[in-house]
Amino acid sequence: MALEIEGSNPSVHPTCLPAVRRPATLRVLSPAVLLVKSDGDEMIRARIIIAPCLLVALVLAAACGGGGEGEPGGVELPAGFPQDFPVYEKATAYVATVAPEGGRFLVEWRSSDSLDQVRDFYEGELEKEPWQVENVQDIPEMETTVITFARRDNSGDQGTVAIASVQEDGQHVTIALSLTTPQ
Repeated sequence: MALEIEGSNPSVHPTCLPAVRRPATLRVLSPAVLLVKSDGDEMIRARIIIAPCLLVALVLAAACGGGGEGEPGGVELPAGFPQDFPVYEKATAYVATVAPEGGRFLVEWRSSDSLDQVRDFYEGELEKEPWQVENVQDIPEMETTVITFARRDNSGDQGTVAIASVQEDGQHVTIALSLTTPQ
């Protein structure tokens, strides 16, 4: 599979993107908009939040998978992580950190459940108090769903959950969370 990244944004890394099934050219139009051109010349504009994915990938590279005793994953959520945020029970945390300036949590989980199961969980749970879903963007061509959400009380807590089906080391679903909680 050939994958070519065009554009002037050096922060985009192909490992943040789910597998593309046929040769494609990706062009970054802005930090939140990606243009995908496949060998059939059709253009697909996908709105995704790239910054959280990139930060999670950087943390993942630095952490080398977390876990102990030779077992991958199983890291704990950072101190101060909101206790009322819904966490998918059938997922294992591989990366969990808070930005150095505080107030921004980055977590990556993996699950062997389907993308639909995980998406349904987050769409349902993030509609319950104290959270609300602001937008759901399904990107079927990339087997990805991006959910933006915020706390109902307008406290400023907001974030993005990106759920992607990944075809490496056996099929699994990656759940990437970027959650900002003002200090």
